[in-house]
Order: sequence, then C-alpha cells, then structure tokens
Amino acid sequence: MHKSLLIAAAMAVALFAGCAREVIVPEVLQQPVNSKVYTKCNIWYQNPDEISAVNTQKGKFIPFGTEIEVIGASDRKVVFKDMRGIQYTIKFDEALMMVPVESYLKQIFTLSDKAEQIKGLDPAVVSKLEKGIVTSGMNRREVLLAYGTPAAFRTPTLENSTWIYWIDDHSTIRVVYRADKVKTILNLND
Repeated sequence: MHKSLLIAAAMAVALFAGCAREVIVPEVLQQPVNSKVYTKCNIWYQNPDEISAVNTQKGKFIPFGTEIEVIGASDRKVVFKDMRGIQYTIKFDEALMMVPVESYLKQIFTLSDKAEQIKGLDPAVVSKLEKGIVTSGMNRREVLLAYGTPAAFRTPTLENSTWIYWIDDHSTIRVVYRADKVKTILNLND
C-alpha cells in the first residue's frame, strides 16, 4: 500500500511539473555512427544560455556550417556546444513554434558540412550569407542559410510569397519573393 502511494505521488508530481519529453537527436537526424552535425542556418543570439527558437536576429550568430555537438534535447530546450566548447541553449515552445521539436531540429541542424551547404552558390552570395545578410535576387535556399526557417506561426508554409522574421520583440523583417527570388525586404514595426 505504502509503495503504491509513493508511485502515485511521484506520477502526480511528474504530471504537474510537466516533465519534458527527451528527444534523441541522432535518431531524428538519422545520424550514422561517427558522423558530424552542423548548423543548417545562422543561429542568432544575445545570450548563449537563452536563445529564442524564433531566431530573433539580434546580437551575434553561430554561422551556418558550424560543427556542433548536441548535448541534449527535449520538447523545451536544445543544448549544444561548438568545437570551441561554448555551450548554447535554445528555448523551445512547441505551442508557439507550431512544429514538434523533431521538425525544428531538422530545420537548424544537418549532417552536411559548410562546403556541401554552399555547393553551387555564387561566392559573392556566400560572403553575404556568412555576414547574415539577405539581398534582392537571392533564392529561398540562400535565405534559409542566412536567416533560418521562419516561425510557422507567422509563416505557415515555405510556399508563402512572404517570410516573416523577428529583429526584436516589436520589429520584423519581411522577405518578399517573386518567382522564388527575393524581390524586396521590408523592415516593419509590428
């Protein structure tokens, strides 16, 4: 009786504490043994311990193609470090992001190194992407490298002709496409 009460109490605490669901990143990425993981886009941050999953474009960024080691992931956060040993934590909220963490992980991490990611791109464009710059005439693949996948709650599908990104809590960048090329970029206060 006493043991079953303890188990019931532990289950209640777990339920109310809202235990995070752990995610096995190598399974999500279908990562072969001894392969490396890289950033799939520039990941922007002001504080490496509190990076927004929305990828608010303020402060510094971890460049696309950076080799990383995933420390752990759950439906609440993703923790990884770069090869210099700097640890980063992305705060994840599935309800806000409108995608499961597994889909999000595929948006920010890849098994392709930088050389593979930029294969076939104009060196002048690559130079801009490495600086986190998007300009008219770039294609969707290039924008994804520079800015990442736009948050689904403002850009529900990558087929949209406008992708919305945040600069800060009150300002956005709208990347407008025509025929799959960037036509214009609008900086707006929401």
